[in-house]
Parts: sequence; C-alpha cells; structure tokens
Amino acid sequence: MSPPREIRGSYTLRVRDSSVGDPPRLRLEALEVPFELECSGSRAESLAESVRAAWEWCTLEPPYDAPDGGPSLQTVRLVLDDDPERISQDAVASTLRGADLGTLMDRLSPLVTRLAVTERSSDLIMFHACALADAETGATVVLYGPSGTGKTTLARTLGTDFVYLSDETAGVTADLRVVPYLKPLSILATPTDALKEQVSPGRLGLVRPPDLTYRLTALVQLQRVPSHQGQALLEPLTTVEALPELVAQVSYTRTMDRPLHTLADLAGRVGGVRRVVYSEAEQLRPVVRAMLDGTA
Repeated sequence: MSPPREIRGSYTLRVRDSSVGDPPRLRLEALEVPFELECSGSRAESLAESVRAAWEWCTLEPPYDAPDGGPSLQTVRLVLDDDPERISQDAVASTLRGADLGTLMDRLSPLVTRLAVTERSSDLIMFHACALADAETGATVVLYGPSGTGKTTLARTLGTDFVYLSDETAGVTADLRVVPYLKPLSILATPTDALKEQVSPGRLGLVRPPDLTYRLTALVQLQRVPSHQGQALLEPLTTVEALPELVAQVSYTRTMDRPLHTLADLAGRVGGVRRVVYSEAEQLRPVVRAMLDGTA
C-alpha cells in the first residue's frame, strides 16, 4: 500500500480501495470534513458519474488516513433505483433514496453542508455567505445574507475574476483563516424549473483557489433591492446595527461561548461590517475589488 498523501495540510484519511463488485464510492471534502459517498441501486454508476462531475472540486483521491482529533469521516449512502425501497436498509446513518437523479442530486448538497457544518460547529464561525478572494494575496471578502439575496449569482458572476471559495458557507477560524468549501453551485436552468441543477464551479469557468492561505479582510451584509439604480451603495454599520443579521446568518450561535461578543470581536478585527445595497451582481465587481485591495 502506498504511503498516505497529505491533503491541504489538514488531515489525511485512509479508506480501503474499492474491490470488483463493490458499489461506487467517492471521497469528498467539505469545510475540511472528509466524506465517503456510497452509490447504490440499479443506476449506481450514472449516479456516481453525476456526483463526481458536480463535486469535482471537492474530490479527495485515496489513500487517506484520519489522525486522532481531526474531523470525523462522514458516510453518506445514495440509492438511485426505479424502486429504491427494494434496496435493503443498513447501518449508514445518512441515506438518500430516490428514482429521479435530479432530485437526489438536489438533496445531496444541503445534506453534505449540514453534516459538515455540524462537524465543525465547535471550531469554525460559519457564515451563510458567498466568499471571494484575491488570487495573489489570499485576502477574502465574505458577503453574507439570507436566501434570495443573490449569493450564488454573485459567486457565478464574480467568481470568473476572483477566487471562488463558496456560494453557501464560509467557515472562519479564530485566526481569521477562511476555509474553502468548493461545492457545486445550485442553479435554475430556466425560471420554470422545479429543481436546481448542481453545477461544478469549473464548468462555470470560476477561478479555482491556488495553494494559498485565505484570510478574512471584509464582512459585508447583502441587501439586494431590485429597484436600486446606479452604483452599489456601500455603507458602514455600527456593531449594534450589524449584530442582529450577523447572528441570523451564522450557524450554531446557540453553542458559542458569548456569541454576541465573539461576532462583535470578529467584525472589529476586519474593520467592522459594511452593508451593500445593489440590484445586479455586476454592480459589486468594483466594490469587491476595492475591498480586496483595502481601498474601500
């Protein structure tokens, strides 16, 4: 067996290689949490191919070894079959079953995110956010807000110029390091579609993170106003003004020690929180550039 390979300097994980006749298995990383996905059912191969294509930027290559104290391996079973209930139940805690590939793919993304966020709840501050970075300095802007404020559209539009780190969850350590979560983007192909397509950031031409340490340099509260005219409006918020939405858009604040103080301190270390009012993603291109350069 070949020696373990270091993965992003955080951990390695060793899992036995698949044998002939085994269900397809894929290994992913989300917020530095290792995952093993087992694809089962009569259409397991096509399922594995779809997952591999959509999650290509999160893929880990074997072999791996998880040291004591590192993030725990999360196991997910995916069953794609015309009659998924005929596939026997097993001990895998997280199982998604279905007869429709698009539905299964749509359900996988929030499941992986939920498991990863739960695993990192004690050591990361995790924003419901789009995170974009400078490819040379590693400076990172976290743009946070509830669903519907345009995070995925921002990632898709601006991630062709800036480094894409996430369109969903930005994890920040105590020393302000931003943990990439290179998940596929959930996109409606047409406005009438019932399900969002899970699209690899590479397929969309986004900038893949080079081997850098990414540091939080700006926190921005998104406020999308479709009727807003002209340039995006960037305005500073006081701590009292910023905290309610910060708390609402950070995961597991209920388990934090003194969450208000923790978030206020984090905001203070990056120059406070700013709110941006905008209508279209393109309006934020010069704003993000200026914040990454430290001129805004």
